[in-house]
Amino acid sequence: MTAEEEIATVRAELSRRFISGSGIEIGAGARPFPVPPNARVSYGDMRDRAALQSYFKTDAVQSGREIDAQTLAAIADASLDFIISAHVVEHVRDPIGAIVNAIRVLKRGGIHLLVVPDMRRTFDRDRPETTVAHALADFRDGGVATCRQAYEEHLRYVHPILTGQRYSEWEIQRQATEAARLWPRYGAHFHAWTRAGFEALLKTARDFAPFRLIHAVSAANENLFVLRKISAFEFRTRQAWRRITASITLSQQSPRRSGADRA
Repeated sequence: MTAEEEIATVRAELSRRFISGSGIEIGAGARPFPVPPNARVSYGDMRDRAALQSYFKTDAVQSGREIDAQTLAAIADASLDFIISAHVVEHVRDPIGAIVNAIRVLKRGGIHLLVVPDMRRTFDRDRPETTVAHALADFRDGGVATCRQAYEEHLRYVHPILTGQRYSEWEIQRQATEAARLWPRYGAHFHAWTRAGFEALLKTARDFAPFRLIHAVSAANENLFVLRKISAFEFRTRQAWRRITASITLSQQSPRRSGADRA
């Protein structure tokens, strides 16, 4: 089985198991995710059809309406049964924010299906992996502070793999500064993860959005994650339990004072 056949098989199986009702795929481009015959899917992208056709070098693209994959501002709360995002989250400056907003637009029990490239098997393999601390900083400011760093990493670690060309340090700094200034014009992977790294991100994102990770699988060069939106009650209960657990852990870690110290 080729890598493409493996990916197609895994995607089709996840679609059969988890996708139903009415939903949207963000950033489908020239490779839309398969959906079952009974599912109703629409499409959205930050680019219009002409721009997508130019980018993918084909007329066979799925465009639909203009949608910001990070904010999903054009989509109403609790309005969808599913949202699919394949090879998109690494392109947004605030990945936790993108996940939070995807959960926001889902109905209770809705599915967010994320496909994330595994950096070890892509052109991102030489760059530093995005840490949870980095993603939390992006969640606080929308990714503004780390935007330039992402372009710098692309120029230093990814560009040589894609082109065989290495820039001088001066040129890297110059181009990174210019790209960050005009960032919407310059697409890049702002982030890169292994499967374990993205699972750690999802564990942290659960503090900000009501979902559970119900399935994860790897296929060739991508990792696929299925999130299910939970009820507000379950979310609040989980948060309360975490606070209690954290409090107990801290009390256990605090140094115990001797009787003489307490006197």
